[in-house]
Amino acid sequence: MCHRLGVHRLLRGFFVALGVVAVLVVLVLVGWLVDVRNHEDRVLRNVELVDATPVGGLRRPAVTAEVERLAAQYAAAGVQIEAEGTTIATSTAELASAVDVPASVEAVFDIGRGGSAWSRFQGWAVALVGTRTSDLEVTVDRRTVQSVVTAKDTSRKPPVEPKVVFQDGSFQVVNGAGGEGVDHASVAEAIPEAAQRVAPLRIRAERGPVPPRFTDDEARALASEAARLVATPLPIRAGDASAEVPVDSQRSWVTSVVTDAGLRLAVDAATAQPEIEKLLERAGEAAVETRFTVEGGGVRITPGRPGTQCCDAAAVARVQEAVLVDAPVPPVQLPLRPRAPSISAEEAVQLQIAEPIGSFTTAHPGNQGRVRNIHRIADLIRGQVIKPGETFSVNDFVGRRTAAKGFVSAGVIENGVFTEDIGGGISQFATTTFNAAFFAGLDIPEYQSHSIYITRYPYGREATLSFPKPDLKLKNNTPYGVLLWPTYTETSITMTMYSTRWVTGAQTNQTRGRSGNCTRVTTERTRTYTDGRTEKDEVFATYRPAEGVNC
Repeated sequence: MCHRLGVHRLLRGFFVALGVVAVLVVLVLVGWLVDVRNHEDRVLRNVELVDATPVGGLRRPAVTAEVERLAAQYAAAGVQIEAEGTTIATSTAELASAVDVPASVEAVFDIGRGGSAWSRFQGWAVALVGTRTSDLEVTVDRRTVQSVVTAKDTSRKPPVEPKVVFQDGSFQVVNGAGGEGVDHASVAEAIPEAAQRVAPLRIRAERGPVPPRFTDDEARALASEAARLVATPLPIRAGDASAEVPVDSQRSWVTSVVTDAGLRLAVDAATAQPEIEKLLERAGEAAVETRFTVEGGGVRITPGRPGTQCCDAAAVARVQEAVLVDAPVPPVQLPLRPRAPSISAEEAVQLQIAEPIGSFTTAHPGNQGRVRNIHRIADLIRGQVIKPGETFSVNDFVGRRTAAKGFVSAGVIENGVFTEDIGGGISQFATTTFNAAFFAGLDIPEYQSHSIYITRYPYGREATLSFPKPDLKLKNNTPYGVLLWPTYTETSITMTMYSTRWVTGAQTNQTRGRSGNCTRVTTERTRTYTDGRTEKDEVFATYRPAEGVNC
């Protein structure tokens, strides 16, 4: 009897305890559900952001404000990337990494609301005695990270991409080669975790081999494609001019380039543009040059106007589109570009060409063929301007004297012998110009005297011309432009140079010496500058004693 009463008491106690536990469980569950319901539009309890800012119980606007605060800090954060032997200093802004505010706010509200009921309950229970941290959601632009890391990795050895080239008559491949540097992918992967410390971000990156983006096989496939595509001449046109680009010329323009879309064929502008311009050099309309004229002793400027020429920079893109397509191409119309006068009206004014600075006249008999040549070269050169620091070459400007250019046969001295040639007599123009430059104080970097003295020229102070040598070159050693203005009569030629006076020249001495059978004449010039400075230089002439006698 007593035994039964003891058992009953134990059972009753057990069921009472079980009931108490059940009541407690129900109460806890009810508390959880009530707590969650009470936080329906709020963050669950004891949630904080990465900087330990508590946001539990806050509504969305307040949470958004806190996340935006962290986003602003993150946007201004510096980043230090460390790899073996290399440290790269940058910033989140430069890496184009930013806090995704809406996603980060959603992450805060998702704390404790995801997963199974049991896992949600467990999280709530833990939050009764501890905290839960919500990570920031950040965006990472991997392409920008790659660009920044590549640019700032000073010890980087970049990989060499395979390249398609045209050489020895066919398209060939220059194989790629690996490089070595900081692994930009490991940097991009580390940013989200480093972002949870907000600022500054410290990232440990890997360093190692950097392979080419593209394989040699990809380049070989492109080379085969280039050979197939570039197989016929290409007709091109600009303005009223047309031409045809030979196949080998086109192929020499084609290469491969690395683009975001991959390894692609392209036309190299640096190679193609000059050849296109040469093929269509007659295209367009010549510019009207700004002209200087001398009227009544004064210098007048007549402004020029632009013309057109081949070709605008867009021409290469059009050629590329035509060359690298798998279809017949009609003549490719290429855009012209402006052709400016060599001197603008504004530049002409700035040259300050205003007054005569040197002039010289030589006489000659009239009614001779040589007079026609003297007049012709004077007409060609009249109005030419030597800019400050520039050198004017008579031969470069006029070129070979030919009948087509209006020159005739006349007397010349060749190898110490009197003979005839097209353009004979223009040495009188050269001597006249030489002396005008001598007294204008200009530099005369290249000249040569006649090999036999001619009495109508100043002794020891004269120059001859032939093509391509000897030449006459004048250098403008002044800060102003120099205008060449030759005039003539039937019996004389005058060269007058106009500028703003900077220096004058004067003959201050002359000596003679022997050079074998010849006479060596040295003429001293003293140049006096407007600031009072003076300097001396010399010009030389060597004369044979007679025709056919060598020195």
